[in-house]
Amino acid sequence: MKIINTCDKIKSVFSGGFTIDLWRKYAGEISKELPSKCENDAKSYDFNKDVLPVLEVALNEDKIDFVSRNFQSVIDTLNENLSKLFDTEPDINIVLYLGLCNGAGWATTLDGKNTVLLGLEKIIELSWGDETNMRALILHEIGHLWHKLNGNLHIPEYTKRRKGIAQLYCEGVAMVCEHILCGDNEFYHQDKDGWLDWCYKNENQIKREYLRRLDNKESVQDFFGDWCSYNGHSDVGYFLGCRFVEELMQTYSLKEIANMKYKTLNKEYIKFAENIFLCNNLQNSFPEFIIEQVTLENLSKYENIFYSNEDYYMITDGHPATKQDCVDTIEYSKNYPSGMCYCLGFSKGQQSVAFLSLLEGYPESSTLYVGLFLIDRRFQKNSFGTKIMNTVFEYAFSEGYTSIKLSVQDNNVSGYPFWKKLGFKAVKRTKSDGFNNISMELKRDN
Repeated sequence: MKIINTCDKIKSVFSGGFTIDLWRKYAGEISKELPSKCENDAKSYDFNKDVLPVLEVALNEDKIDFVSRNFQSVIDTLNENLSKLFDTEPDINIVLYLGLCNGAGWATTLDGKNTVLLGLEKIIELSWGDETNMRALILHEIGHLWHKLNGNLHIPEYTKRRKGIAQLYCEGVAMVCEHILCGDNEFYHQDKDGWLDWCYKNENQIKREYLRRLDNKESVQDFFGDWCSYNGHSDVGYFLGCRFVEELMQTYSLKEIANMKYKTLNKEYIKFAENIFLCNNLQNSFPEFIIEQVTLENLSKYENIFYSNEDYYMITDGHPATKQDCVDTIEYSKNYPSGMCYCLGFSKGQQSVAFLSLLEGYPESSTLYVGLFLIDRRFQKNSFGTKIMNTVFEYAFSEGYTSIKLSVQDNNVSGYPFWKKLGFKAVKRTKSDGFNNISMELKRDN
């Protein structure tokens, strides 16, 4: 491993100020490839507006010395950390240099050798020059190189979806490597002003929004980069990527993950984003039951619940439930973004017990909507429904939802009293075909 610290060179070369000709000469002495590499990377920037002001601020001896000292402190203990991930010392270069706003960290190849480029100007701009942030930055970029050396770092990005999956995957692997190297699975250098708490609190929303954008071929740039933000928080994609890879590690080794192809990653991300956290909560509360997501593939297992609730279907549809009614209930989720609408089934042994459909973030982002809740006639009147819904309420309010809504007909002589007993209040009545459709709401206590 070769370490190159050019801070003293930077101070002497640019003592009279920055010019592009001086920079090209300076960069060329590090590597003949470096000037063109940086300029090509920065060609989309407005140099005078976006780059030069950052460079001028960075060319301050006190700031340069501060970064240089902490860089050296990290390097002095680096080998102790690398042994946690590498069997032998990796053959890489680490270069602290003055770039053209190409990034605080850049895992790349220079002169045919795997190299970590650390951009002094971006490190100063982002206030990442202290020892803690410097260590995180270096370990993260080394994580990218570990991925390259041990697997499939570069996935072809010829569609927006592939690019979004690839970026999340690569940054996620690097974040996990960073955590392994620093020995702290909760460390994110972005964690300022409650950033990490916000990410955990909004994890379901974050991963589903990312999937929605993939599905709709929209940009995911908001999730990456200090110059972008999602809901007022930058770099959320690093958290999401790390959580995705951590989930994969429940099934695969890190080296297996490092070698995954796009098709597998895409499938796994869909499963991860649509994974219903509520299932886990309910499963813990009802260990005697199997609780799973109901799809067309396993719908036949739960059809008897629909058929046994003949009174409900006579009230709402005028006829007993049919096979098509069961299918339509599952297919209804296609009207909403991926992961927003889902159905859960409860079973015990060979018997299906209950069916619950929910919409998260509907009709308002702060609302959980109960679409349908049915209990097999054989299991009714034993408080099981009350226990399920109380657990759902607890989950919803702990996840930040402020209200739970549903709709019920006033001639549903068992449904309306059930919801009223649970604390729901009627907020609107709409006449329809001789009955009142009642909109009901349960609000979180403040």
